[in-house]
Amino acid sequence: MSELVVDLDIRVSDLGPSGHVNNVAYLRLLDEARSLLFGADLPGAKRHQGGILEMLGDRARMVIGQHLVEYRREVWHPVRSLQVRMWIPELGRSSLALAAAIHEDGHEAPAVVAESSAVLVACDTGRPWPMDEESRAIFSRYPGPRPAFRDRVGAPRPAA
Repeated sequence: MSELVVDLDIRVSDLGPSGHVNNVAYLRLLDEARSLLFGADLPGAKRHQGGILEMLGDRARMVIGQHLVEYRREVWHPVRSLQVRMWIPELGRSSLALAAAIHEDGHEAPAVVAESSAVLVACDTGRPWPMDEESRAIFSRYPGPRPAFRDRVGAPRPAA
């Protein structure tokens, strides 16, 4: 499995009142890692700047359609940084699944696993943009398995 990896510092504002990293902070960490790796979708720019999506130019940009985040264990103060590992388990026509795991130093098992659905959107029409061969080749460099999530309370079960 090839991963995109980034280390991110924890800020005091990332800690909840009890001293552990807050669940909202994990979403910020995932977003920050995604922006560092894929590029920033800057206001008014209509394109990603920096990162692997810069190759799209002003043809398309990435938007997130859904996040599924599973918190597996608490991370307590005085943690200084966390490592975010990302990979792409599935490519669609104009979309991709982006998997992530957030790790604390000294722990093999992740504290958080997540999967996001991302859609490439044409800058001129706002409609889904079918991946060209160049973008598909770049995304294909980071394969890996879909995260295994626990059953969710109230989630429909597949028919037997």
